[in-house]
Amino acid sequence: MTPRLDDLVERLAAAPIDHGLEGLEAGVSRSIAARRAQSRASAAFAPVGVASVGLALAIGLTAGGLTAATAAAAEPKVGSFLVASNLAPSSLLDD
Repeated sequence: MTPRLDDLVERLAAAPIDHGLEGLEAGVSRSIAARRAQSRASAAFAPVGVASVGLALAIGLTAGGLTAATAAAAEPKVGSFLVASNLAPSSLLDD
């Protein structure tokens, strides 16, 4: 090894240990158990999420359909400056 690398390895060996490995396995096991519990909880609420999306879609389609039907059934307004006016010169000249 190079002298610089030897110095770095010696300093690393002389440095105090940051933390021990005594509770590592228990911590990993707790983390895995927590993730499994979270996964089970989210899987239990998945049908609720699907049902809420379906309900929102049904409400949106119903409200949109009613609004479209109302707009289609409404009689157009008549005015001299409206684009859809029955008195527009193009519609009078067709006859």
